[in-house]
Amino acid sequence: MDAAFECTSVQPGFDACLDAIRMGGTVVIVAIWVKPASVDMAKLVIKEANLLGTIAYNNTHPKTIDLVSTGKIKLDQFITAKIGLDDLIDKGFDTLIHHNETAVKILVSPTGKGL
Repeated sequence: MDAAFECTSVQPGFDACLDAIRMGGTVVIVAIWVKPASVDMAKLVIKEANLLGTIAYNNTHPKTIDLVSTGKIKLDQFITAKIGLDDLIDKGFDTLIHHNETAVKILVSPTGKGL
């Protein structure tokens, strides 16, 4: 893919973005990181990749919506878990607290039932 957006602020999310882009592609860092990230500089150089940090979206929503709606970006790979609202405390927060280096996104169903 031409570009990958890192929105998780966890190392596996960044690594997945760098792996996913094509030669000359761009990883856009959107998330605010609390801890410093590690960058595989050899992979960055070999792929001739661009690394771009941004604090604002700068009109990227329409392009992102287009990429997702046309299927050019598959979001399923970023979903760590699907839980119901009734499991938010026991399963959701436990995952975020104890597995925050591997959890990317957890979808929560507002109906209270698992997805």
